[in-house]
Amino acid sequence: MGKPVIPNHDPVRLARILDEKTRMMGVDTYALDAQVRERRGREEAEAAATRAAARAAAGAEAAVMASVHEAAAARRAQDGDVDVFRKRQEAARRAAELVRRETDAAASAAEQAAALASPWLNEAPSTTVSAVDPHRWRPDHFKGIRPEDKAAILATQAAQVQAKRAADARATAVNAAHEAAEAAAVAAAQRAASAAEAARRAQAAEVAATQQLQAVEAAAREAQRNAWLNSQQPKESYHAQFGTSHR
Repeated sequence: MGKPVIPNHDPVRLARILDEKTRMMGVDTYALDAQVRERRGREEAEAAATRAAARAAAGAEAAVMASVHEAAAARRAQDGDVDVFRKRQEAARRAAELVRRETDAAASAAEQAAALASPWLNEAPSTTVSAVDPHRWRPDHFKGIRPEDKAAILATQAAQVQAKRAADARATAVNAAHEAAEAAAVAAAQRAASAAEAARRAQAAEVAATQQLQAVEAAAREAQRNAWLNSQQPKESYHAQFGTSHR
């Protein structure tokens, strides 16, 4: 509370102390209070500007991340449309390939049936009869193919059919391998896009967390400054000394 007030027995000094216009001793509390208020206002303005800048940065970051998410969604939608289009094309190609194979198989079967039913290949007796005289035999119409030769011809035809089937099977396997490789590439691209999107989201979350931490730290510093400024204000006991000889 300070030392006790000692009465002043010097009338001139006492008058000079009590007169605010003429005294030269003491502290100008009004100027000090004005300085404190000015400094506090300046610091509050700086803190408000810092908060406004942080909010603007957060808004800009949010806008950028929103645009990034929209672009990623558009890319995913486009990739999905392309995938659907490719699947439709592949389905149409497979359907056309199936129709072609069935047509070729039917044509081959018809050709074999016609060959097996041909009277010339089977050496039907009717082919040896003369058209002029039914009782006349035409040896020049008889091919004279031996049974083993006929069997060899049929075996060759069967081998050709099997070779064609094997070629078709190989082509099917090649197409299946190509389709599997294409599907694997598409899946890898989708996984890479998903990983990139996850990385962007993680980065955005990290930036948001950092900004939030910075905002908390700025608020703590501001509260600390305000507490310090409030602690520097003159107390009532200090003002009570004015008008006395306790200087």
